[in-house]
Amino acid sequence: MRVIPVIDICRGVAVHARRGERTLYQPIRSALLPGADPLDLLRAYRDTLGSRSVYVADLDAITGGGENRAIITEMACSEPQLELMVDVGVRDIDEAHALIESGVRKVIIASESLTSLDAESRLCAGLGAERAVFSLDLRDRKVIWKKGSLESRNPYEVAARLRQFGYRDVILLEMERIGTAVGADARFVREMTGASPDMRFIVGGGIREAKDLIHLKRAGASGVLLATALHDGSITRHDLIRLELNH
Repeated sequence: MRVIPVIDICRGVAVHARRGERTLYQPIRSALLPGADPLDLLRAYRDTLGSRSVYVADLDAITGGGENRAIITEMACSEPQLELMVDVGVRDIDEAHALIESGVRKVIIASESLTSLDAESRLCAGLGAERAVFSLDLRDRKVIWKKGSLESRNPYEVAARLRQFGYRDVILLEMERIGTAVGADARFVREMTGASPDMRFIVGGGIREAKDLIHLKRAGASGVLLATALHDGSITRHDLIRLELNH
């Protein structure tokens, strides 16, 4: 199971995400570094945690309030050995290809940015399964779609259709748990992995301590997204080494 640290960028700085309430996000305060510069945080993940993959979300681009593309390009170019998984609210294949050309390894296609599965199936076909990661953005166990969507909100049904479209890597992101340290929901993950055993599920939201990682690994998660527990020191590199996690 991979541990993938998270960088949420808003107005040029790394912010602390909480419950998906983006207008309230504030710059991070982290045990890993002084300040909230995204590039410095990327290097801290590499040097302090030994990270190989990092999840990056451009919150300005996702919400339509601007973009931080230059920062993301600099991150990709300055640390080419890291696998950057990036969400900029991609809606078309040209935008996805532009990310790849800038050095991003994997493009996140998020349900909250789309109105239909037809759109994401074209994105997966255009990128290839090795480049595309679908994010099932959830609230109260229901899939979040862009306003006006008539798609199913049942995560089990949507995951099954994603498999048919060629996806192998799917993020389960429970928005109301983000930044709360309420603990991992291993039972839900076990149900999802049981229903779609050939999918690789990456879990995000609420992970509090090292034992949560153990529970999620046993539940079948192939990866976890971490931010708060790394910044406040609840989970350290020592924990990752002790648990023999591939981070």
